[in-house]
Amino acid sequence: MTFPLDDFVAKARAENRSQAFIDETTAYIQELEKNKLPVLFTLEHLCLEARVNVRRFRSLLSSSRLEGYARFKLKKRSGGYRTIHVPDNDLKYLQRWLVHNVLFQIPSHTNCKGFDPGTSIKANAAEHLDKAAILKIDLLRFYDSINEHRVFAIFKQMGYHPNLAVYLAKVCTLVPDNNFFIAFKQNELKLRDQIRGSGQGILPQGAPTSPKMANLIARRLDKRLTGLAEKHRLAYTRYADDLTFSGDLATLLAIKKVVYKIIRTEGFFVNMGKTKILVRGSKYLVTGLSVDNTEVRVPGHIKKEIEHHLFHALKNGAHIHMIKSGIKNRNFRDWLLGKICFVYDIEKETGRRYMEDFNRIQWPI
Repeated sequence: MTFPLDDFVAKARAENRSQAFIDETTAYIQELEKNKLPVLFTLEHLCLEARVNVRRFRSLLSSSRLEGYARFKLKKRSGGYRTIHVPDNDLKYLQRWLVHNVLFQIPSHTNCKGFDPGTSIKANAAEHLDKAAILKIDLLRFYDSINEHRVFAIFKQMGYHPNLAVYLAKVCTLVPDNNFFIAFKQNELKLRDQIRGSGQGILPQGAPTSPKMANLIARRLDKRLTGLAEKHRLAYTRYADDLTFSGDLATLLAIKKVVYKIIRTEGFFVNMGKTKILVRGSKYLVTGLSVDNTEVRVPGHIKKEIEHHLFHALKNGAHIHMIKSGIKNRNFRDWLLGKICFVYDIEKETGRRYMEDFNRIQWPI
């Protein structure tokens, strides 16, 4: 919605505001509107536009923000666990408002293939089809490495007043307590000490704002790595914390240390244990999808699993199949449907065939 600038100026003059104030404020409004951003002046104005309780958020943002989140642990396949912070309904609503009205107005780098409209794991994998070799590098605790000051800088760069940018950054971050740091492994202690020492908030894993904000903060990283890749005739993409390069094997091996250096100078950390070089004959997967040919495919073991369940559920009925196979998951139907929908997103015809079989299964009432 266009800001009523003429009405604002008329009211300012009626209140005997100085011409300097009017000129400065007009420039502020025009800069935000040029970037297709909502015009916001203060925390109160933000809450008014988003239709949330300003008293509640003024109280929340004056603290560590932890009371605005429910916390739970999620096991990692590699061992240990990650802490997920899920915002309560009011905070989640405001964060989603910021995502759709503010953050999505600023484009991520074109080689960022996740958590933006039009991006996907398929789009990410497609950039690396039928390449000679693949280099995969994982960023260590991606969200945890992004502090409140860096989030503040993004909002300030958008054109928002520094005083408001402070509050916007607080809406998107939380200050972790000691329980959060228990899960940090030996190779993560440098980052742990950095977070503790700064006393600043970090991006919470589980907040709607975190994926897009992380993409915006990683734009310079993406720009530098894209330049490096183009210089050496390689392909480069990033999906969240997964960096992928593909091309000539010798070149990939030669640039690896340079990539590490760029990551460190951009304020991120490398998960050394997850760096992988893939060559023909190994599992040729990018973001979980096969790229060893000219078309992105779902890995064969996933399709075989689906086909196994479809065959036996059609032959014997879903209930008998579950008993014979020892399936105790009460949500088995939804689980299987989810797998089929995943295939449909990547391979339409195969997914459509699976869905037809799924719909012919006799499911228990």
